[in-house]
Amino acid sequence: MLQTISKKRKIQSMFFRNLMRICGWGCAAIAFSICAYILVRGVGELSFGFVFSKPSYIKETIGILPDLLNTIYLVVAALALVVPLGVGAAIYLCEYSRNAKMSALIEHAAEILSGIPSIIYGLVGMLFFCQFLGLKTSLAAGVLTMVIMNLPGMIHSAQESLKTVPVSLKEGAYALGAGKWKVIRSIVLPACLPGVCTGMILCCGRMVGESAA
Repeated sequence: MLQTISKKRKIQSMFFRNLMRICGWGCAAIAFSICAYILVRGVGELSFGFVFSKPSYIKETIGILPDLLNTIYLVVAALALVVPLGVGAAIYLCEYSRNAKMSALIEHAAEILSGIPSIIYGLVGMLFFCQFLGLKTSLAAGVLTMVIMNLPGMIHSAQESLKTVPVSLKEGAYALGAGKWKVIRSIVLPACLPGVCTGMILCCGRMVGESAA
């Protein structure tokens, strides 16, 4: 009976493993085909002037340099605010907060905010930052809109990374006489750095792909 169950589990494991491989390679093939199609159709239109010039109706030129620079400025400035705020909030919720109900409420609110469509954030940014605060259609308004858009996702990613740190590492540091902040700075943060970097990459992808902000 045990041998039959073992064989059945092996067959199931092999089936799902191959299924995951097929799905993974299929997604990679679709992404590669889309990139290849765009590259083949657009490589003939690329030129130095197209990439490093700005559009002008007077000179009848077309360029994407202002768009590239605006995207770079927006992503760098937004990440400079999102990462410290998101990681700090996650550290507070996981390490310092003693009110379980308040922590659960904040986590639930972050999950709800991460599912709101980007156009809603764009409208809120236009009404609050551009009109109410008088920032108009500036880089600061776009950066602040991106911050509130990506902050819930960054908090969630950092929080999940913090939860994966083994408790034994922290207990060992406490046993050696290390303080709470010392443990967080020297043990917890380095251990959860891959998860934080993953959250940063996801935030970058969303910032680059969003047009409303």
